Amino acid sequence: MTEHSQEYRRDVGTVGVVFLVVNGLIGSGIFALPEVLHRAVGTFAPWLMLLGAMLMASVFFCFASLARLTDRSGGPQRFVTDAFGRFPGFQVGWLFYFGRMVAHAANVTVLVSYAAAFWPVLGVGLARSCAIVVIIGVVTVLNVVGMKRAVSVLGALTLFKLAPLVLLAGLVLVANPSMEPVALPQFTAVQGVALAALYAFIGCENATIAAGETKNPIRSVPRALLISLAIVGMVYFGLQFAYSNSPVAGTGSETPLAALAGHYAGDVGALLIGATVIVSVLGNSVAGHTVASRITAALSEDRLIPQWFGHVSRWRTPANSIVFFGLGALLFALTGTFVALAISATLARLLGYIASIGALPRLRILAGLEAFTLRLGAAAGVALSLCIWAAFQSSREQWTLIAAFLSAGTVLFFIARYSPTAAPDVET
Repeated sequence: MTEHSQEYRRDVGTVGVVFLVVNGLIGSGIFALPEVLHRAVGTFAPWLMLLGAMLMASVFFCFASLARLTDRSGGPQRFVTDAFGRFPGFQVGWLFYFGRMVAHAANVTVLVSYAAAFWPVLGVGLARSCAIVVIIGVVTVLNVVGMKRAVSVLGALTLFKLAPLVLLAGLVLVANPSMEPVALPQFTAVQGVALAALYAFIGCENATIAAGETKNPIRSVPRALLISLAIVGMVYFGLQFAYSNSPVAGTGSETPLAALAGHYAGDVGALLIGATVIVSVLGNSVAGHTVASRITAALSEDRLIPQWFGHVSRWRTPANSIVFFGLGALLFALTGTFVALAISATLARLLGYIASIGALPRLRILAGLEAFTLRLGAAAGVALSLCIWAAFQSSREQWTLIAAFLSAGTVLFFIARYSPTAAPDVET
């Protein structure tokens, strides 16, 4: 390990990593997906969610295998750098970083919009801007003063976001125990919404990016990944099952879970789900800020960008990287120019998944292991096929934005490479 990674405080255990992953997965998407999926595939929708979880298990399994090979922060950037060298690793880290920064800004904007439903003054003008500044500022400070504090907040947010969702699914199933017959949809209908179902499970990299601040990450990160997928898969399936077997399904509601809660629990239920949306998006934002702000610290540790980003604060956290990430997200959120970029954030992460899985056999060989076991080879094949297929469902505009990010990253990489403080090339 390097000097930087030794200076970080390892405060986070398996449960803390679960909080990071669960909050990274459950954002705002699940609150809109039930009606979209039901309209497309009817009562098959909950089984489509379950199928999505089973397919994404191959990706989670590959990341669990990758996590057993290093205890350093960086996630996909670290894996690709160690396997293929500095330039590919930098590009992957760069894509992840800006994709997460823009997504974080988008989440905060969504959060403020939902909050405006309770307090309309937050919806426009100076009050909206102040709310964005306060939210991003508080999340940034939480991360600077210690990852343990940020994860503690995530723990509370996880309970507040999961409890109402589980309660809602249970209430609906008790009140409406009859189950509609499952009708198999046309394949074209499944194909049309499969990508949306898969996107709901993207976020497994959260566990690996902050490995340098995790207790015994080689053991705790793989375990946390599999636990998180099981939790999220069951919650998604239960909610979709309850929704698709309710009278609300197919009504075209833009807020399906709020409509579901309102139907069975009146205004109080709808209000509770509205508050859950706010808590959910806030938890997603805290998790995103916590893990993504560590990417530049990892890039600095490898001397791919100025070492200023790797500065360790008196709280033993990469404070400069955390603050820089917060300021970037704040700029995007206040200007509103991030909307098109947010659409490309998932594509950037899929490309990072593909590169990380591609690095797995090389890293295993470097660790003195065989390139693949039978089970790992099967999982990697499914994961790669799934990610490549999903990536090519994206539009030309999204690929153009990704190319622009890569071009900007290439310029910065070579500036850092030929600076007086650049690290010498080493064999990987």
